[in-house]
This record gives sequence, structure tokens and C-alpha cells, in this order.
Amino acid sequence: MNHRLYRLHLLTSGLRLFGDAIETVALPWSLLKGTGSLVSIGSYALFTHLPWIFLPPLLGKSLDRTPKKVRLAFLALLLQSLLAVIVVPFSSNLWAFYIIVSGISALDILHRYYGFSLIAAMTLEESELQGLNATLSLVGNVVSLVAFPVAGALAYRFGVKAMLLDALLLAVGAAPLVPYLGVEISSVTAKEERAASPAQTFTRRFILGVLASLLLFNFALGSFRIFVFARLKEFATAEFLYGIMESLTALGSLIGVGFIAYLAHGRGVGAAKPLLLGMLLQSVALLLAGFPPIYPLISAVFIVGFGGELLNVSADSLFQKYLPLEGLGTARGLFDALATLVIPLSQLAFAWMIERSWEIQILVVLAFSMAVAAFLPLREILWEAKA
Repeated sequence: MNHRLYRLHLLTSGLRLFGDAIETVALPWSLLKGTGSLVSIGSYALFTHLPWIFLPPLLGKSLDRTPKKVRLAFLALLLQSLLAVIVVPFSSNLWAFYIIVSGISALDILHRYYGFSLIAAMTLEESELQGLNATLSLVGNVVSLVAFPVAGALAYRFGVKAMLLDALLLAVGAAPLVPYLGVEISSVTAKEERAASPAQTFTRRFILGVLASLLLFNFALGSFRIFVFARLKEFATAEFLYGIMESLTALGSLIGVGFIAYLAHGRGVGAAKPLLLGMLLQSVALLLAGFPPIYPLISAVFIVGFGGELLNVSADSLFQKYLPLEGLGTARGLFDALATLVIPLSQLAFAWMIERSWEIQILVVLAFSMAVAAFLPLREILWEAKA
């Protein structure tokens, strides 16, 4: 049953991610055109990330407590569809707009954690986990590769009204889950594997070191989106160009998925090395964002996608392998809340500095330095833990 639900999750995720592409382009660009301020983009980032700061521990705990997790995933998709409709008439009311996009983001959390727990219930074997996570990511990146140019064109032509298509896709994604609302997600095999596996002990130094490094890295990388908006806002067809660049990010992620599968199955590489490689590549992308021509920025968005895929899939696999299923959502929620907290703060800070006439090249070097400062100690921590 879990494998059947996994295949269904691939379908619902694909539809949801197509809608996410529309949200990613239509919502911030309609806001920027209405206000003309980069700080409004930072505020948009703040309100979309606020749910990821406060709600993951609560939603993760709710998901952990009920075996009927499909029901929660269904409600998340259905309510998100409703909010996608409501945001259209309220798009001119700034505070209502921010509150609605926060709600949309909050429901995204529940659907993601549903899939995260579903995969963890299927196996504990590391290469299989990497394969399941990579397949889910592959579907998402293929959809995004097609969806972002379409979303850019729709946002350019219809503005915020493109969200109506998002609402339709979310409702269609919820419908196939109806026959499975009473199904319980569990796996005797996964529980037996977990019981047979040796206990994993993490020292306080290890936990605090990983958290501090990832928080600093997230702060550094959070600036990248502001750099992209700052470079594109002078173009008449900025929405379309932004959609193309998001598609290139998806292409980088797509290639990253194939690279992860090769490392897991062809080379037997674990999750730590791909995670560190992803951080290193994204750090390089920050530097490329500071060059004046548009071409280095095109390369940068591709590298961000490639490196981000290595980092995210590998981090998911490590969590699913070493954290107990009954507390997986809660633990991951606490981690995500802390890791997400710094992103809107970073975007607000860098947007404010740009609008106060700071040179983008100087800010890019500052962000790159932070990323390297996060990478080096994390590398040592993971190497010591492996030894």
C-alpha cells in the first residue's frame, strides 16, 4: 500500500509543483509592479517563510500522531486551492495579500512532511532512500522545467489572475486521494530495520555545529534571490526572464537528481559528500551573481539548482535513516524552523542595503564569505562524525 501511495504522491506533487511555479512568478512580480520596491519582495519572503519558522514542529507533530496521514495531505491540497482563489481579489490589499500567501506556504509544509514520512516508512536502506527521494525530486524538476516558462508567460499576460490555474491544479491533485483517506501509513519492514540498526548517538557539539553552519549558510544563500530581482527589475519582460531562469534552476536540479542516483547506485557514495558538494557549488553561484553581464547570472541559477538538489536530497535521506519514524515529523519540523528563520531576514537585509546604494558586487562577496565560513566547519564536523 505504501508503494501505491508513493506513486500517487508523485502525481499529486507534480500537480502541486506546477501550481507552485505559478505562485513563485505571479505573486512576487505582481507585488513588485504594484509597489515598485525591492523591500516588498523581502516582506513577501518574510511572510512566506514565517509559517516555516513557527509551524513545522506543530504540523510535524500532528502528522506523527496520526497514522491516517493521507487525510491531512488531502486537506492541505484542498485548502491551498481555496486560498489560491481568494488571493486574486485581495491582491491589492497588501496585508491581506501577505496573510493569504502565509497560509498557502503553511499548507505546503504539511504536504511535504506527508511525503517525507511516507518515504521513511518504506525503507531504511540508504541507497533506496536516496533513490526514492531522487525519483520524487525528478518528477518535481521535470514539472518545474516545463512549468516555469509557462508560469512566466501567464504572469506576464494575466498577472495575479494566473493563480486561478494554480487553484484548479491543486484541486485536481487532491481528488485522487479521496479513496485513501482512511488508509494508515505504516511499515513493519521499516520498523524491523530500524530496530536492527545500531543506535546512533550525536554529541551536543555535533548538533550545535551542524545547526550553526546550516543557519549561516542559509543566511548567505538567502541573498541570491534578491540579487536576481535587483538585476532583472529593469527589463520590460522581467517576469518572463525570471520564469526562464527558474526553469534553468529546475534543469540544474534535474541533472543533480541523475548525479545523486549515479553516486548512490553506481559509486556507493553516502549522503555526506553530496551534501557538502552542494554547499560548495551554491557558494560559487553567489559569486557569479555579482558580475554585471546577464550571462554569469544565467550560469549561477543553473548551479544553484544543481547544488541545491545535492544538498536537499542528501539531507532528507540522512534524516529519514537516523531519526525514528514516530518522531520524524517533529524533529524535522524543529530543524526546518531554525534553518528557515534566517532566509527572510537575509533577504530583507540585503534588499535594504541595495536600496541604500550599496554596490551589489560588495554584497555578493560578503554573502560568499559567509557561505564559505559555513562550509568549512561543517565539513570537519561531518568528517569527524564519519570517522
